[in-house]
Amino acid sequence: MKTVDIIERIEGEAKLSLTWRNEKVSDASIDFLNFRGFEYILENKPILDALVYTPRICGICGQAHLLATVNAIENLYKNAGIELEITNKAKILRELGLIIEIIDSHIKWFYMFIMPDVVNQSKKQYSGYTPIKGEKWLEAQKAASETIKALAIYAGQWPHTSYMVPGGVVSDPTLLDIVTCENYLDQTIKYFEKSIAGISIENYLSLKRFEEIDTISSSLRDFSEIAFETKLEQVGKSHNSHIVLGNMLDMEPGIHKHRISRKIDMDKIVEHDEYTFKVNSKNDRKAHTWSKSVQYNNEFYEVGPLSRAIINKREFIKDIHKKYDDSVFTRVMARVDEIAHLLVYSKKLISQLDISQESYIKPTVDLKSLDDISATSTVEACRGSLLHNITVKKGLIAKYDVITPTVWNLSPKHNKELGVAQKAIIGSKSLEEATIILRSFDVCSVCTTH
Repeated sequence: MKTVDIIERIEGEAKLSLTWRNEKVSDASIDFLNFRGFEYILENKPILDALVYTPRICGICGQAHLLATVNAIENLYKNAGIELEITNKAKILRELGLIIEIIDSHIKWFYMFIMPDVVNQSKKQYSGYTPIKGEKWLEAQKAASETIKALAIYAGQWPHTSYMVPGGVVSDPTLLDIVTCENYLDQTIKYFEKSIAGISIENYLSLKRFEEIDTISSSLRDFSEIAFETKLEQVGKSHNSHIVLGNMLDMEPGIHKHRISRKIDMDKIVEHDEYTFKVNSKNDRKAHTWSKSVQYNNEFYEVGPLSRAIINKREFIKDIHKKYDDSVFTRVMARVDEIAHLLVYSKKLISQLDISQESYIKPTVDLKSLDDISATSTVEACRGSLLHNITVKKGLIAKYDVITPTVWNLSPKHNKELGVAQKAIIGSKSLEEATIILRSFDVCSVCTTH
């Protein structure tokens, strides 16, 4: 028997096709059927045009795409032997913007994307998470909205901000702006303490063992209780291989496959289009999605908050992972856990900000003079590692390639090896369970296909 379901309440939509055998999922296909073609649109465009186009790939992680583009362009200069001067102030404002976006995304994802499905599986009533009407749902919407205001103060708008440019940022926040930004983040800390964890952020960050989860209350306690009631600690397990490409967010890059390695060879990252629709050639009969697949060293790796927690040895999540591997329970806990770490790190960044420094130092060489140069950049986005590759010829973009976190996690299979989410879904006992597993990766069709 085969089941086909359209997954909505995500960024875009996805088609989930499940094959059943003995009342369990024996095969799964995740198809993304909407395509815009940003990589083709950027061909032969002036290099700076990418700063306007790429943030519009996604309405959730536009900061990450903007930062990846800026870094890629600055790396073009570097690869041409031209050093740019970027002040610490500009670096902090860039990273702070990324952090605020990630926190906003994590809150929305937990309360609006996955918890409504999770609570529906419980025998108890959790009306607070009912979309549009529930008290916790509405409270989360307000908290996320207030959090993102911290970014809009100095970025000018959200989403699709354009304040990052090669050479720095084009915003010059005052002391009042920074104090206001910090006040918004302080409100988010209070929200985390009251509504998400139910304990102070200091006490939360002191947790080291899974058994200490009993000290947590509020929404995380609700999720934990439902997770064990519905066996979410047993399902959603995939290859249990993890990769982090970006060196930011107070985290280091690395690979985890049985053990942690800090050595990453970017040349081993390869995209495949065996099952992908083609634009300029006849489609193969096997093609069923606009998503490519991506592997590192011929293997699939998961990216995202869980991968960041494992590779950076965050003790609480590390202990949960030791007990329950890369299950739905572990994956969700890691993402909510990251909110606390990023809130504290954002306060640290603000304390290091010197507003007397220059925001922007103009590059001494015009981008139009660059010819036959390529560059790569990596950024840690809300859903995981984001990769931008750019090649320029005669001052114009010859090729632009984007590998998003959801391409890593939601890839179709390559040869006989299943993609990360595909493998996680196989073995599911119901469509509802399969959908929750898929949502645990935070599905974004517009990023996946761009």
